[in-house]
Amino acid sequence: MDRRHFLKTTALTAAGVAAGGAIAPELNAKTVSAKTRLQAKGFVKEPARKVAVVDSADVVVVGGGPAGFAAAVAAARQGCDTLLLERGYFLGGLFTGCDVTLLNDMYTPTPKGRVQAVFGICDELCQRLEKHGMLAWLETPPNVDTEATKYFMEEMCAEAGVRILYGVQACDAIMSGDRIEHLILETKSGRVAVKAGLVVDCSGDGDVLEWTGEDFKEYKYDISAMYRVGGVSKSRAGSITPHEGVFTGHLGDGVRGVDGLDMYTLTNAQLEMRKRMWDRTMKLRETAGDEKAFLLSSPSLVGVRITRVLNSVFNVTTEGAATSKSYDDVIGFTGSDSTLVWSGGSMPRKQRPMWQIPYRSLVPKKVSNLLVAGRCIGFEKELMYDAREVGTCLMTGQAAGTAAAQALAYRQSCREIDVKLLQKTLRANNVKLDW
Repeated sequence: MDRRHFLKTTALTAAGVAAGGAIAPELNAKTVSAKTRLQAKGFVKEPARKVAVVDSADVVVVGGGPAGFAAAVAAARQGCDTLLLERGYFLGGLFTGCDVTLLNDMYTPTPKGRVQAVFGICDELCQRLEKHGMLAWLETPPNVDTEATKYFMEEMCAEAGVRILYGVQACDAIMSGDRIEHLILETKSGRVAVKAGLVVDCSGDGDVLEWTGEDFKEYKYDISAMYRVGGVSKSRAGSITPHEGVFTGHLGDGVRGVDGLDMYTLTNAQLEMRKRMWDRTMKLRETAGDEKAFLLSSPSLVGVRITRVLNSVFNVTTEGAATSKSYDDVIGFTGSDSTLVWSGGSMPRKQRPMWQIPYRSLVPKKVSNLLVAGRCIGFEKELMYDAREVGTCLMTGQAAGTAAAQALAYRQSCREIDVKLLQKTLRANNVKLDW
């Protein structure tokens, strides 16, 4: 029996085997479903109804951004039947849908030049893009073409055997003890359910954390946006791209300190920032040589930076990132992308070292068959800029997908797996784990 067949036939039947500290038996969809943060103007009672279970998978990944893409590819490559759920109709999340095309943390600046921090699936994707002329180099980070990135992400998923479902919004979890049994989806085919052996939350907002009653912190921060301008003769429009005359603009002065989970806030932010993009582009036309500048693309997703963050088994500390702390359970490095406020002072980006992320920061304290990747892993808020960047999301996603496959293969909870074996697999797949 080959590895893929073994996983497919055993992982789901082992759903009740995983250990790791069961939580209260009353944890179920009825008691932990997310409550609205909006002010209620009344209530209606939704009738009870049966929901059809239409699919099942060893690993179900919620969210098709950089973390979800990498998690799904990694799990599928390890032999898991993997289902990737994405509410939109493309992969990449803010990376491709909001023109956040700079992989700022893939490399880290040093006095001797840039040093690569993130390898693995992130590196594979960049190599494909560069081979086709769809990647441009800035002083440190690469900048990619969004449409090519969407295509190559889908291509890598197909090669690995990932099953993608577009146009589905995961909206709840059905629990059995400390395990997720099913995820509820809203789709054009109606409300349906999928059965999961293990779930990886790559939603960006930690949606699954709230549905399952897992511990998390919640932050408010700035919402911003990036956009592309065409027909430009000079780089004053923003960062260069792989295409002549096309530049990426950034609304760094977006909407400040707001709740990225409030639907009214998100709508108003998108409306306001689209107007700013248009006005800036029209202003650019007043510049000699740029009279034909035009707004090539505006983001199809609102640029939320941070919302829910897992209170993990171990949250990465600011001190650990600033002092190059080594972890026995390291699953990857990330580069520096911002000035770090630490120990009563600040450490400029170019003086900061790359830093390690431990496996424990991807692992919840309660739910035994759940892992988290992307910008909602466990970390201190000061690390937000680095932790949410594309390279870091790709790296944590690959680690989560690999760990998910291992947990299923050995019928263990996510907290129980042999980290040394996980690290061996990651190294074999070109992930940097050593200084």
